[in-house]
Amino acid sequence: MAVIGGAAPEFDLALWHGVNLALILSLIAVAGGALLLWRHAGLLRAWERIGHLDAKRMFEATLGFADTWVRKFIVATHTPSLQRMLLATFGVVVALIIDGALAGGGAFFGTRAGIPASAPAVMAWALLIAATAAVVNDSRQRFRVLIYVSVIGLVVSLAFVRFSAPDLALTQISVEVVTILLLLLALNLLPKSPPVLSSTPRKWRDGALAVLGGVLVGGVALAMLTREPGASISAYHLVNAKPGGGGTNVVNVILVDFRAFDTLGEIIVLGIAGLAIYALLYSAARGASGARLAGWQEDMPHSPERHPMMFVMASRIALPLTLTVGIYLFLRGHNQPGGGFIAALVVAIAFLLQYLAAGYDWTDKRQRFGEHQMIAWGVLTAMATGLGSWLFGTNFLTSTFDYFSLPLIGKFELASAMLFDTGVFLTVFGAVMLALAQLSHIAQRAARAAAESHTDSAPEDTP
Repeated sequence: MAVIGGAAPEFDLALWHGVNLALILSLIAVAGGALLLWRHAGLLRAWERIGHLDAKRMFEATLGFADTWVRKFIVATHTPSLQRMLLATFGVVVALIIDGALAGGGAFFGTRAGIPASAPAVMAWALLIAATAAVVNDSRQRFRVLIYVSVIGLVVSLAFVRFSAPDLALTQISVEVVTILLLLLALNLLPKSPPVLSSTPRKWRDGALAVLGGVLVGGVALAMLTREPGASISAYHLVNAKPGGGGTNVVNVILVDFRAFDTLGEIIVLGIAGLAIYALLYSAARGASGARLAGWQEDMPHSPERHPMMFVMASRIALPLTLTVGIYLFLRGHNQPGGGFIAALVVAIAFLLQYLAAGYDWTDKRQRFGEHQMIAWGVLTAMATGLGSWLFGTNFLTSTFDYFSLPLIGKFELASAMLFDTGVFLTVFGAVMLALAQLSHIAQRAARAAAESHTDSAPEDTP
């Protein structure tokens, strides 16, 4: 009793318990042993012929088998073909959506009432569909596609305005303008029409997958819009934006205060992306691509006046005005729509216009800042803002604010988040200008190569 810690279990001792599982397993074990003993000599000779198993060789063989099939999988999935990667991505998305729809038990759409569609909304929706269809129809005409994409971006910006999201609208339209201008500069170095990369069956396959993916993604969006929203933390941000972050622009307070750590990571990624673009464009001017660039010939007619005077003068007048707007958006961003990201894009647009109007050479000679250093200073400034909070015994990236008064200006607010926003401004502006500067260097080299080829091919004057 002391050993088992309680009452002894009931048990029954007997020599025969009948035919049961234990008896059957015992008979199988005895029969197996007898069989091995009977065939022991033959098994021993077979073992000696095979040789002893080597664990190291077994491990290496298993590793080699796995390595071979992993390489085959990587070759099949990670290919330089963008179409194959998009095909795999869309295929997975379609499969996940179908699986989610089937797992939902048929209750795919909710019962939430929708917003009545006004006439302007229907017109914008039709324009969006028409522009998207035009992109597909004229996919080989790069300049037209660029115009259609700009129309799509404009409609998306108007949708943000319609749904009371001015910060998103400003961000969308700023990104759209910067992207279009950069692509316009890059189009000058590309052929007028891209080469044919897909056969007709592949086009039908890609088109069918695109239509299926679009219908399913649209269905998911409709399902989310017709369902009741779950628990949200938006009320917390609305209540604490002013007392906790010192700003009435909740979006900006979230970016530079409540979720400043996320923003810090994002600008670091943006800076790395800018440096990666620089490295890619730098290598594009050398090696095999550099040789092709040296033989580059313009295949599109140009106006005899490469830098129209009206455009040049308009861009120079717009430069100080655009810089003023950028500074204004930066200073008001903590309380009104704006902020460092939008301001950086607006200022970048001012410089992009100078490149478009006056050319690369004229603008580069008058530029007085380094893009690499600007990215570095932006990230370091944002990081220093977070480290500075440690000096006051608070957590990393904890912001503070206070009110001051100056003659002729009056009472105004200063927040430490503005210093963090300065880092965002410098990083975004530096990344955009770095890509632009490298494009300008490639264009300058191509222009020099074209000029030299024209000079070499020109007939010599005879006396």
